[in-house]
Amino acid sequence: MFLTAVVEYGFTYDRFCEDFINSRTFHDAADADSRNDHKVNLGRIGSLLSTRDDLVRKYCETSMGPDEFRSCMKEFLLQKPKTSAWVDNFDCYLSTETLKVIADAANDIPLFQRPVSTEDMRHLFNDCVADYDSPLIANSNGALAYFLRRLNYSAIISNRYQKVLAVKRLVLTSRGRSHFTQSGLSSALCFFESTDNPIRSRIDKWVVLIKKASIAAD
Repeated sequence: MFLTAVVEYGFTYDRFCEDFINSRTFHDAADADSRNDHKVNLGRIGSLLSTRDDLVRKYCETSMGPDEFRSCMKEFLLQKPKTSAWVDNFDCYLSTETLKVIADAANDIPLFQRPVSTEDMRHLFNDCVADYDSPLIANSNGALAYFLRRLNYSAIISNRYQKVLAVKRLVLTSRGRSHFTQSGLSSALCFFESTDNPIRSRIDKWVVLIKKASIAAD
């Protein structure tokens, strides 16, 4: 599945991990022991996928049969988990052209309660700093959460964006009284995706243009 999704079709690694776990969540055994064993195994695989992409790529260079899978899991379970320093950014450095497209998207959708410039988007995405004089306030919590998630799926920003946005207090929620938290972003995204909102198609079209601008800049 890794070779097909990531190597052949170009899915992001995060998208592959999420799809892999979601496609194996349910188990048809009736007894509790089998269900618990399945949950333990799925949890271990989820930890492997989310924390050790180096091992996954190592063992999936050709194909992962039963023997390779057992070796991969053995190496994962017996090694001490890697610790990584907290990184307080979106793990991206977007070009001026890409930031301009993002600003155009933010103003067209609109994502914020005031017009934004390319420089505003540079501060948000590249620098991850808040503008305290003229703070960014979401126009729609759900639309902003969905927009950021789509950028993440398109490998434009890393999957740490929710934590960075919350810890660095980068954007206020639509009421303008509090900053986004990780749980607030997740809740807004869940509600937004559960409704038939025409803004979704507009966001999807803009993300395609942003991705094209990002690729062209590379």
